[in-house]
Amino acid sequence: MCGDMLTQAQSLTQYLLTLSQQRRTGELVVRSATSDPWKLYFYSGRLIYATGGQHSVRRWYRSLRRHSEQFTNGWFANMRMPADHWEVDFINQAIQCKHISLNQAKAIIKSIVDEVVLTLVDYPAADVQWHPNRMVAQQVVFLSVQQALLRSQQLYNHWKTIGTAHLPTLLPHELPYLSPIVINSRGLRLHLAEAKYDRLTRWMQGNITLWDIAAQTRRSLYDVIKLLLPLVYRGWVDFQQIPDIPAPYVAPRSLAGTPQGHTKGLIACIDDSPLVSKVMAELVQPLGYEVLPVTKPVEQISTLSQHHPDLIFLDITMPNISGYELCKFLRRTDAFYDTPIIILTGRDGVLDRMRAKMVGADDFLAKPPAPDKVAQLLDQYIVMDKSR
Repeated sequence: MCGDMLTQAQSLTQYLLTLSQQRRTGELVVRSATSDPWKLYFYSGRLIYATGGQHSVRRWYRSLRRHSEQFTNGWFANMRMPADHWEVDFINQAIQCKHISLNQAKAIIKSIVDEVVLTLVDYPAADVQWHPNRMVAQQVVFLSVQQALLRSQQLYNHWKTIGTAHLPTLLPHELPYLSPIVINSRGLRLHLAEAKYDRLTRWMQGNITLWDIAAQTRRSLYDVIKLLLPLVYRGWVDFQQIPDIPAPYVAPRSLAGTPQGHTKGLIACIDDSPLVSKVMAELVQPLGYEVLPVTKPVEQISTLSQHHPDLIFLDITMPNISGYELCKFLRRTDAFYDTPIIILTGRDGVLDRMRAKMVGADDFLAKPPAPDKVAQLLDQYIVMDKSR
């Protein structure tokens, strides 16, 4: 590993070209004080992936949706959750599951790499670190550094034609990651026809970025910015920073609004019936536990991963996915391979218990749940889990 401070004599663009010319294989980490590190992966001098910086998860979802209109979060339910390089791993698994074609995967990765390279064209990098032979498992596309830089430079040249001293954040590593929001609706409404006002303000709620708008409207980023800048100059619209969205597997510990340390633990209830979750909450909250209801498990896998409960009650019979399939899926993820899972069901036969054990469930709880049995299971498995 080597770490270098970039000098004025060697720009980041020149550094990328040097890595390409020397046919280097490894990971380039670009750091600054303004965002998370950027990571670019090379194989024999060609770019195979790029990630990091601002809104890396938004970028990944945006590219996936742009080049795969059939994408849904339900894809994740049948995939193994990776611990490292999840973006690339999910793309590889999507190919294997035939969710996307090889050409779609190439387009997804190319758009991600192009966005990162554009961002770094004028990036104020503090230092770079080169990690030889550190790679991602991506064998889909090998991109020319020269061509990626050429595409980015062409788009960057457009920025200069709309540049102005009135908007200092007009740089590709800053502006596209901001979100437009209306600050003077009266002035904007007087200026625009009603239909155009309604159409434009739909994209200016302060919850999506300029990159997102460009992707969703299928316009170029340049066209989106050129359209909005006059509204900014007139004082009707402004830009604000917004956070990235959660990754499918990221696991912050507690429920929003729940102070850590004030409960014995977090219990997830995965059941398509909200009534069951309500009943479970009434049983476990008096015992000092918080409840995370999950009524749409396929769509809420990321929610489950974000909060990483101490124990999961899991219904067997649900639409779209069975409890057995979901239990097997959870056991294959790093986040839930040892989380206690209790099957919640109205069936309690020998075959049901055998099948539950085969997919990794720890125990059974019959419906309707008996309060004393619920308390017993919580004491048994949460104490056992925390003592490991």
